[in-house]
Amino acid sequence: MPNGGLRLALIGALLMALLMACSAPTNSSITPLHRSTVLIEHEKGHGSGLIVGHRRVLTAHHVVQGEGLGIRFFSGEANAGSVIWSDAERDLALIDVAIPDGHPEAFLSCERPRAGQHVIAVGHPIQSQWVLVGGYLPSSGLVAGRYVSLGFPVGLGTSGGPVFDERGQVVGITLAILAERNSTEAAYDEFKDTGIGLMLPASEFCRTVGVPQ
Repeated sequence: MPNGGLRLALIGALLMALLMACSAPTNSSITPLHRSTVLIEHEKGHGSGLIVGHRRVLTAHHVVQGEGLGIRFFSGEANAGSVIWSDAERDLALIDVAIPDGHPEAFLSCERPRAGQHVIAVGHPIQSQWVLVGGYLPSSGLVAGRYVSLGFPVGLGTSGGPVFDERGQVVGITLAILAERNSTEAAYDEFKDTGIGLMLPASEFCRTVGVPQ
């Protein structure tokens, strides 16, 4: 960004007492993308996740930092889950949970994202559930050496949710929001959140968590 530095603001997933007002998409808009995405709830709030195998849900490490994990599926069913693997550096975690029928696992693409590629992020921003937001990747360049800018806004609670390409394959996991400042000397509280989502490309972890279970 021409006017200064960048920082990463974690999307947070820690929103309390907001879930009862959530809304779901109509039947006419239901897609396999909805059914592969889950809502992760705990005592501190909620986040998003992705079914990647038998009894396996992938999400962000910072999403699972609360007690009493509950995994809610698009059908409305909910089961308790437990963290079986986490990587704080890459901000990833795997949850073991019983997955109801009708909720398919998603395929992780190991291809690097391309500038101009159309993608769709699915998640649970603030008071909404299973929201699809799409756009075109403005660049394939990395932010902070690891993340790819989605080029469109995502809401709090989307963290840990999948980013799909037009084939329905997962090209990344939403982990952060891009923020900017006017100068390199700006204080922490002078940062301004842009709302633009940042994803960790699936090419960075597809061979780690994409092995069939």
